[in-house]
Amino acid sequence: MMERNLLLGNGHVLTKKEPLPKGRDGKRYPYTLEEVREHLNPEIDTLLSRFRSLDDAAKPRGESVFNLTLHPAFLGKSYFPEGLLRATGLRDVGSRQVIIRPRKAARQCDQNKDLVTAQLFVSGDDDAVIRFKEILNSPTAPKGVQKDLIEIESVSFFEGKERARNFEHAKSDLIKFEVVLHAGVEDDDIVKAYISYAAQYDVSVDYKSRIQVGGLTFIVAHARPEDMKKTLDFSLIRVVRPMPSLRCTQPNIVRKLSNIVTPELPNSKAVLESERIAIFDGGLGTADLSNWVTEYVYPDTKETSGLLLQHGNEVTSTFLFGRVEENAPSFKRPFMNVDHYRVLSPTSGDNSNWDLFDVLKKIQSVLDSGDYKFANLSIGPHLPIGDDEVHVWTAVLDQICAKHGILLTVAVGNDGNEDGDAARIQPPSDMVNALAIGAADRSGEKWGRAPYSCIGPGRSPGFVKPDGVIFGGSDDEPFYTYNPLLGSIVGVQGTSYASPLALRTAAGVAALSGTPLNTIALKALLVHHAETSRKYSREHIGWGRFSEDPNVLIDCPNDTATVIYYGSLAKNKYLRAPIPFPDVPFDEAFELTATLCIQTPVDPEHSVNYTRAGMQVTFRPRFGLDDTDTDDFFGQKSQYKTERECRSEGHKWETCLHRSKKFSADTLLSDPVFDIRYHARDSSRHVKGVSAPDMQYAMVISVRVKDFDLYNVIRQRYTILNPIQLRTQISLDT
Repeated sequence: MMERNLLLGNGHVLTKKEPLPKGRDGKRYPYTLEEVREHLNPEIDTLLSRFRSLDDAAKPRGESVFNLTLHPAFLGKSYFPEGLLRATGLRDVGSRQVIIRPRKAARQCDQNKDLVTAQLFVSGDDDAVIRFKEILNSPTAPKGVQKDLIEIESVSFFEGKERARNFEHAKSDLIKFEVVLHAGVEDDDIVKAYISYAAQYDVSVDYKSRIQVGGLTFIVAHARPEDMKKTLDFSLIRVVRPMPSLRCTQPNIVRKLSNIVTPELPNSKAVLESERIAIFDGGLGTADLSNWVTEYVYPDTKETSGLLLQHGNEVTSTFLFGRVEENAPSFKRPFMNVDHYRVLSPTSGDNSNWDLFDVLKKIQSVLDSGDYKFANLSIGPHLPIGDDEVHVWTAVLDQICAKHGILLTVAVGNDGNEDGDAARIQPPSDMVNALAIGAADRSGEKWGRAPYSCIGPGRSPGFVKPDGVIFGGSDDEPFYTYNPLLGSIVGVQGTSYASPLALRTAAGVAALSGTPLNTIALKALLVHHAETSRKYSREHIGWGRFSEDPNVLIDCPNDTATVIYYGSLAKNKYLRAPIPFPDVPFDEAFELTATLCIQTPVDPEHSVNYTRAGMQVTFRPRFGLDDTDTDDFFGQKSQYKTERECRSEGHKWETCLHRSKKFSADTLLSDPVFDIRYHARDSSRHVKGVSAPDMQYAMVISVRVKDFDLYNVIRQRYTILNPIQLRTQISLDT
């Protein structure tokens, strides 16, 4: 049997850590302090007037919230006006991305253009706002505070109408609302103050439903829309929207019985019995899969419906066995066992009940136990994401995945054929610490995005969404999977099935590899080997179509050497990662592909600065010749297309970077390296390098030279790079 060329490990042994070079401060300030005073003074006067007009009951602690908009030149974390807030007694409670046309641009090329910037939500009482005005006009204000002041574009009152979302789609009778308050874990008095205030207008708030994450509290209220509007002046409300339904409770998937003869179920155990994945769905209700699956049912999900059980069975079966080939039906061997949590009931997501938060709490409790490294969600809130607000499902699950290192696959939703923003991906697929999975319309060649598969982009950071697509079925080619409830093979369509299929590939690599690979590395491998298509833009297919075959992720053709690196990015240093490159001459064009991933804590109250960590990568193509030239390999244009999106401050906070670049035969590369710098921030503020935590990363690099035995050349030159080990008891077809 011919020896396989396997993925090369130990890449991290080649790396070393170097001290950071000193930074430069060359920022251009568009306004003078006098210009800022002239503009802000009347705005602060208006602000004070609006503060004083509010009912005292609407101002917990006597505080109101206003918008402080920074000039677009000062979007970076190092420009957060911390000194000004400290001097005035004001406090920031969040931020969001806005698009403005500043009075004056910092650069001539930006003049008279709409630009992205940060709008801070700032809370304080009347006295704090008065101090703000006094400091603004004081000739003796500290220089640091004066610097903060000239970074401000405008201030304005946070009007109640700005807090309302999707009210135009709400029914006129009693319905559920999701209320988001600027209230952290120590701000329970604000939550109780809101409950008392809302009660004046016949709005019933369920205190027990509250979910607190970051500096926000999400809570459920029952009200008529006209009554809810009366509460919008409560100053610490961030946003209010009618509670969306759950996608799975109103499935728009297509399901057809097939004529395919059902094969015999495998009689073998899972490849990696020690690892179990969590699937959260509509339940099983049968024992057909009990050799590999344990079902957990909650008291309120014992009563269920056939539609929910069918969905749960099909999602679980897809992860276990993959999809069934129409011409050669068989069941593949499961890679891992499954714990299936029946988190849905027939009333989940029904606006007559409050179960949407309950479903999330069930998922949160299971994943926060730390018992799982793999999980799948083919359910979620049925609404498109917004640019300025993070949904509770996204905020909660992003934090948990970063905390426990979980690889979570999430279906992006099936509204991709809707008009405008209604076609956009749905929470929590906008997570930065998960893989958002869309659907491709074919399993073979000439594939594209399935018309129903929701599209991106995500927010920035997290701009490239979906992360990728994988076959999910179409009218021309159904997705065939086993439905134990029906005892037959069914043809289905939906991102619900694409999501567990992608997770199966990642789980397959983990199960087949005897060399430990963490979940960040598995995510990087999936993205790295995604198949691109020139016909479809990034917002439609993300990085490309993921492979269904784990072997694709761990095998190397003779002309390609793929190396995996993983470890930690250290504070106050950058990581120098050598790129394995041949030291023998060749006369062919070559291709370099690299993927870099991290998982990071997030700040849901700061949607514009959502991630707490990011990466800045410098490519040094001729480092071996002591050449100081650099190249921006992961260029912004590799992820962003329009000038508005293409901003360095957003790009360097992404959690996944990926690019393939072709070089002509006469291009000189000599011992090239990537220098990777890790950035940190906390609640939108700059974090000094000495206090930043180390950050786990994974990187995959491939070098390909057509018709050249590159794999063996690299192995001979870099003897430390060993092929990953396979589990010896496993026989693989490749």
